[in-house]
Amino acid sequence: MDIRIIYKKENAVVSAGIRDNRLTDIRITGPEGDMTPGDIYVGRIESVVDGIHGAFVSIGRDRNCFLKLDRAEYPVASPFHSDGKLHAGDTVLVQVERDEGRNKPATVVTDFSLTGIHLVLIRGKREVRVSSKIEDNAWKTTMRPIAYSWIDDDYAIMLRTNSYRVDIDTIKAEYDVLVGIYRSLLVSGQTRAVGSRLFSGLPDYLCDLRDSGMDTLDRILTEDEDIYREVMDFAGKFRQDCVSGIELRDKSVYPLEAEFNMKARIGELTSRRVWLRSGAYLVIDNTEAMTVIDVNTGKASASKACSSGFLQCNLEAAAEIAYQIRLRNLSGIIIVDFIDMDSEEDRRTLMHKLKELVEPDPVRTRVVDMTKLNLVEITRMKKHRPLEEDIRKYF
Repeated sequence: MDIRIIYKKENAVVSAGIRDNRLTDIRITGPEGDMTPGDIYVGRIESVVDGIHGAFVSIGRDRNCFLKLDRAEYPVASPFHSDGKLHAGDTVLVQVERDEGRNKPATVVTDFSLTGIHLVLIRGKREVRVSSKIEDNAWKTTMRPIAYSWIDDDYAIMLRTNSYRVDIDTIKAEYDVLVGIYRSLLVSGQTRAVGSRLFSGLPDYLCDLRDSGMDTLDRILTEDEDIYREVMDFAGKFRQDCVSGIELRDKSVYPLEAEFNMKARIGELTSRRVWLRSGAYLVIDNTEAMTVIDVNTGKASASKACSSGFLQCNLEAAAEIAYQIRLRNLSGIIIVDFIDMDSEEDRRTLMHKLKELVEPDPVRTRVVDMTKLNLVEITRMKKHRPLEEDIRKYF
């Protein structure tokens, strides 16, 4: 059974997915008013730094964000310059792409996007894109010209995985809603002051509901009346398949945090050491430049489970690493030091299995290669802060 629990803890909201009593994901949303990915602001270019091909953008309240200029092809900006570039002092609409992290500002883009259940509207070149997870070429060939016929401004449409084989009228209705929001942003962006937030991205617990597969949620539990009404309203409009499973619990009887042992679960996700069933263990260290994961044989060094060049130990570790990367929201460069194996065939087996394990991650994750020192290189797209940083910030 797939369950999502949503509860308040101190000044934040915790949203966690649980399948067969095991966490599948966990997100923490800060208090209302915090900057979050998806928010759209009126910003001001503070400086342009040609050496790093970027610019620093103020969005008010002493918050400076970083804008990569190669992500600013279609800015909504004023004034217009004859060279077509952004200059210091310009006002520009920007969308928060990634949270601020340790010693790093949040990143923003000018080619903002509006995400629905079935499609995404993206400012920029007129075109229709289709999720790479949809493999039905006949459906793509049919849908692309239909969706392209809807476009009447400078934006692209990206058909999400959830759009596959959905009634066209349903997709078109959602498109009309997103276009209405898009046009209102263009108008209000010309009159609002620098620092104004024009659009708020969905809180994480609604993003989880929006992005989950259409048949992967059995129950949604919360003990907060405001959250319950918000989730019911959202599901009533966009996820009617989930409405019957939404339940408001009585916190005074038994809090969700205690019922699902969340304090202990979250504590485990901040620990450096993760034990495996074989007796081996992982050591996870976050550094400024990358995350390093070391696989140690531990108590399993003499066991039969780790015979044959320690392949079984490494395969067990690979499964746990893919799981921990997603749960802890590790991103950027990740280096894994597996137990050394002499067999080239075993190394190929390990790499093939690791690629299979990270493929379902909704955040783009790539197993790059194994170096000559037998270190495995993984990259994962940066979007939200690591879970550990959210815990430190809000708890």
